[in-house]
Amino acid sequence: MLVDFSLEILGPHDLLGFRNMNIPNVADVVTIGDSQTYGNNVGIAENWPSQLERLLKVKRSVVYSMASGGWGAVQYLNMYTHATFFRPRVIVIAFYSGNDPDESVTLAYSVEHWAPLRPDPSLDLSDKPRYPGFPVPLTEQWRAHFKDGQTITFTPSLRLVSNDTAHATVRAGYQIMEKVAQLIARSASEAGIHIVLTIIPTKELVYAQRVHREGITASADYKKLVELERENINRLAQSFKLLPNAVYVDLVEPLQKAAFSYPGLYPSQTNGHPMENGYRLIASVLAPAIGKYVKEPPLGLVRVVPDDKSAYYFLVADGGLWRFATDKIAASNGWKPANARTVDARDIAVFPQFGMIDIGDPKRFGPQRVRQRYAAQKLTVTNNE
Repeated sequence: MLVDFSLEILGPHDLLGFRNMNIPNVADVVTIGDSQTYGNNVGIAENWPSQLERLLKVKRSVVYSMASGGWGAVQYLNMYTHATFFRPRVIVIAFYSGNDPDESVTLAYSVEHWAPLRPDPSLDLSDKPRYPGFPVPLTEQWRAHFKDGQTITFTPSLRLVSNDTAHATVRAGYQIMEKVAQLIARSASEAGIHIVLTIIPTKELVYAQRVHREGITASADYKKLVELERENINRLAQSFKLLPNAVYVDLVEPLQKAAFSYPGLYPSQTNGHPMENGYRLIASVLAPAIGKYVKEPPLGLVRVVPDDKSAYYFLVADGGLWRFATDKIAASNGWKPANARTVDARDIAVFPQFGMIDIGDPKRFGPQRVRQRYAAQKLTVTNNE
């Protein structure tokens, strides 16, 4: 049987292999996850990291996605270390209950390097739920016919592979996810990085309340899955809420509510990835928790003091960065260097550099001109008093 990849919409990819239009000098937010974060089914502009960046645009935030299909908690831990090189204010770890437990336990027990993540060294990997195969055979699929005429196909037996806790491997998989979150939160706390944790549920769990309220008789596997997955997510979420320097954002309830009236959350066929509206909802739910850790960009005169203690003065305006040759040149343009806001170099690294200012030209580079330029946007120009 041929696999239909018509909805995958892969790429584009940057030079590091991730799905981004470019590689920034710094990123305010780094998102780490699997294909649910990569954004299967939609173009790059519609996956949830891109939509999140647009929601945070008022703060000129840069969101960089480090996600790949087939990843699990072990890869998230590995990528966390690389993500810190972007000096992010926030790192978002998006677990997926649909296959992260199985993929995490398989890798942790197959590669000796990840042996410290194994909750039970004697675990037998053969103790796994029955795998129905992929693509999932028609006999393993279940279709729900909703009252509005919409029909959605589910693959509960496939998702039970990661949620049937009667099997030791599933329990271990969730334990590894919990351990990874603990390690990341602890490291991030020492680095001064905020961690936002979330769990993307399966399509099956998203529609569970609607199936129940419309009185649809579900298959035995579907009923079993939604009961076990709900328990697994609740247990894992509770452990996340206890972590220091970490915030947990629930996606299950918002997605379940949206399933009643929000069109186009998921495709009607077996594909378990959201569509554009589904990714939009994920971004909108995550945005408030992430946005409170993202600073407004500086505007006006700023001072950067590198390790050698020699101060550099920059004018942030017009979406870019001018460097004053000296503090005296800044003063000749109407600014008061003594009042300049001191910022870290990473705070202005997102701006393109326009050049050097070595003349006094207040009409072009002075506080009055910058105030006038941003008056309509009601932005505060600092360091000009």
